[in-house]
Amino acid sequence: MRFPARTRCTLLVLALSAGSAMAQQSSFQQLRTVTPDGIPAGGPYVPAGSLYDNEQSDGTTSLASQDSSGTLTARTADDFILAGTGCGTGNFDITQIRVQMVQADAAPQAFAVDLFADNGSNTAPVSGINPIATVAQSAQTTLGAFGAGTSIIEATFIPTGLSVAADTRFWLSGYGTNAAANAAGFNNFFAASAGASGSTDNGVIIAPGAGVADWTAAEAVIGGNPLAFSFAIDGVCSAPLGPPRPVPASNSWALVLAGLMLGLIGVVSVRRAIA
Repeated sequence: MRFPARTRCTLLVLALSAGSAMAQQSSFQQLRTVTPDGIPAGGPYVPAGSLYDNEQSDGTTSLASQDSSGTLTARTADDFILAGTGCGTGNFDITQIRVQMVQADAAPQAFAVDLFADNGSNTAPVSGINPIATVAQSAQTTLGAFGAGTSIIEATFIPTGLSVAADTRFWLSGYGTNAAANAAGFNNFFAASAGASGSTDNGVIIAPGAGVADWTAAEAVIGGNPLAFSFAIDGVCSAPLGPPRPVPASNSWALVLAGLMLGLIGVVSVRRAIA
């Protein structure tokens, strides 16, 4: 879906209105307008993601991603493929996910990450907001101010039992989870990044109640160039399954039962002798 030029212009004007936090929060986009020390401006995570590193915020912009009890539920997502070279099982156990998010200071809340399957065309997740896995936040660290009334935050997630196939495209979205706090405005935004080395910027957004009915390229909604978004994935190649336990042959079962019966007879005999 490509929005008319007039609509894109309106969204950008709202995002650029640095004097009004409410105007910024009501748009899809949150631009960086402050430059304090200590805020990431690109480059790998510290430490870098062991399986995949889509780099830290590049200090430019961010795109809406949150739950909302109103009409402003949105997800911004970016894709990744874990190369299976050297992983004999063809699967990876995910031990940690990190994302960088922008959040309105007036609506502090926890984040979560959704993992989506690809639509089969390598262009977006499967239609709708239908994650194959969701991981709750384990911790978050505020890195500093980002725009008027917003801060950039690094959130950490520790999955349990999350395994993904190698050489397969998945999509990842960080988002704000307090639906009630987000009823009337966009308060949470996935930070843009330069993307992993050698990858293509192809981030997408969905906001069914706000005019983006299904997954749509970010640049088609807000204009400008394609975007990547900031996340890192840590994990290990899944261990191979152990050898199956041998099943005793029928004659072995007979020996086991005979042994149990002899043991039982022995106990009864001892008890009778004592009596």
